[in-house]
Amino acid sequence: MTDSGMQTEFIVTDSKSYVKIRYHCRVENGPILKGGEQPEEMDFVTGYGQVIPGLERRLVGRSKGDTLSFTVPAEEAFGPRRQEFVIEKPKEEFSFPQGMEPYPGMQVPLISPGTEAPDTVMIREVRGNSIVIDLNHPLSGLALAYELEIIEARPAQEKDMCAEWDETSATDACGGCSPHEIVLGKPIGGDPEAN
Repeated sequence: MTDSGMQTEFIVTDSKSYVKIRYHCRVENGPILKGGEQPEEMDFVTGYGQVIPGLERRLVGRSKGDTLSFTVPAEEAFGPRRQEFVIEKPKEEFSFPQGMEPYPGMQVPLISPGTEAPDTVMIREVRGNSIVIDLNHPLSGLALAYELEIIEARPAQEKDMCAEWDETSATDACGGCSPHEIVLGKPIGGDPEAN
């Protein structure tokens, strides 16, 4: 409360703020990704990496009712495209269900020991005895343009958060495997932690 007895607006912070937005998102100078005909709604809690960093950063210091229009560069969205993330793997490392043939554009789930690995990868090319996969996010290398309104902003409550978010160690358990998942081990002769 202020001295005049009026309630102050909650200002979004970079940690544990509940934010709900109504928004449109498109590739800069390109196709609409979200909110074509009607704006979409999304909610999240700041500080947990639930949305791209550039979006979250631009909401810090704002409050309910603010309308914004901005572009998030690729480096603050899904990162730059990296050619070293396009790799060729022997077909025998894949296990597709009987009758299913891999094809360019097909997305397959990925199991990886690293927590930063993508959940899925895209097949770019099917060669004789190998498959070329792309570990880049499909939106990597692209700037994203947002138009949005903050429709709710408040301190996050316990019901808004998951207890695991504050844990620092990841579990080794697999939540269920698809028959066409692939497992990527350490790169041959390379450091698995190297970017």
